[in-house]
Amino acid sequence: MKKMWHVILAVVLVMILLGIVGIAVGFLTGADASRIYQTAESNNLVSLIMRYYEWLVQVFNTYRTALFG
Repeated sequence: MKKMWHVILAVVLVMILLGIVGIAVGFLTGADASRIYQTAESNNLVSLIMRYYEWLVQVFNTYRTALFG
């Protein structure tokens, strides 16, 4: 089970790295930040990331409340 989590973490980190490289190449080739945002927004990526962020904050607060009262 522990090995599986290492594989999942490695895949997620590679995906994040590819995204960063893609954005960096976009900026190097003259892309505009608003165009990158519009592309991400049209694919519902921005709302997906915000939902995950809100979920993580909610989970953190739940655990903090459970552990520290």
